[in-house]
This record gives sequence, structure tokens and C-alpha cells, in this order.
Amino acid sequence: MVKCSKCEKTIENTFLEKIKGTYIGKGKKKKVMCFECQKKL
Repeated sequence: MVKCSKCEKTIENTFLEKIKGTYIGKGKKKKVMCFECQKKL
């Protein structure tokens, strides 16, 4: 499980082992963000 960079909640995976959220950033400095934090911003 991966944690959100903003709120530190755990993000669930789909059955294909993809996260239910988005990656933000470029290159190796990508951060993970959940849908709730993404809606706020």
C-alpha cells in the first residue's frame, strides 16, 4: 500500500496492482496523491 503525500492516508490498489490516485511531478520526484486531496486542489 502507498500513502498520500498530502494527508498520509493509505491508497488502495486495484486488482491490476495500480493505485487509486495519481502521480504528480516529473522524473524521479513523483509524489502520490489520493482522490480526496486531488479534489481539494
